[in-house]
Amino acid sequence: MDRAALLGTALAAVVALSFSGEGEWDWLGAAAGIALLVVLGAFFRLPAERQGLAPGVLGELAAVSVVAALAATLVIAPVLQAFLAAATDAGRTCRASAAVAAGALESDAARQRGAELAVSKGDAGVANATDALSRAAQDERRTVMGDCIGDVTSRWLWAPAAGVAAVGYTCAWWLVRRRHVREPQSEAARARTSR
Repeated sequence: MDRAALLGTALAAVVALSFSGEGEWDWLGAAAGIALLVVLGAFFRLPAERQGLAPGVLGELAAVSVVAALAATLVIAPVLQAFLAAATDAGRTCRASAAVAAGALESDAARQRGAELAVSKGDAGVANATDALSRAAQDERRTVMGDCIGDVTSRWLWAPAAGVAAVGYTCAWWLVRRRHVREPQSEAARARTSR
């Protein structure tokens, strides 16, 4: 399989999943990240040429490391998001923003009239305006919380992405270097046994 095509396709998938919308990072995106990593692992092969650690090989190792790191961020994002929401000041700020937005919706006179109108027309699916407004406020809370914590998580994702890329590059470099060192040794051993 063409390595450049594989990396380009994986990168396009990561970009589409990362920038496809607003809101919180979800577990379906994490499953897609795992699938991309499995595809990369199954079909990407390190360069087999005897170039050793030539600049072209180093560039290819850097490319696969970066694409794999971006795919890994899809897996890491929901976990990081849960941590940021539960244990940081940014998470508390997001919860406060969500609560204020929900409270503002419930106390807005125009929204109250809108809820009454929706109930009277039978569009709200609930018996009274208070229930309709309460449900709308819960939805507003989830939306604001998701947008806020998703944005906070996106601002922190560079750190694990850089770490995964560095570890991936180091491992790939070590494998290519090890193979390059072993090939001359195995050729010398074959030459000795064929004499």
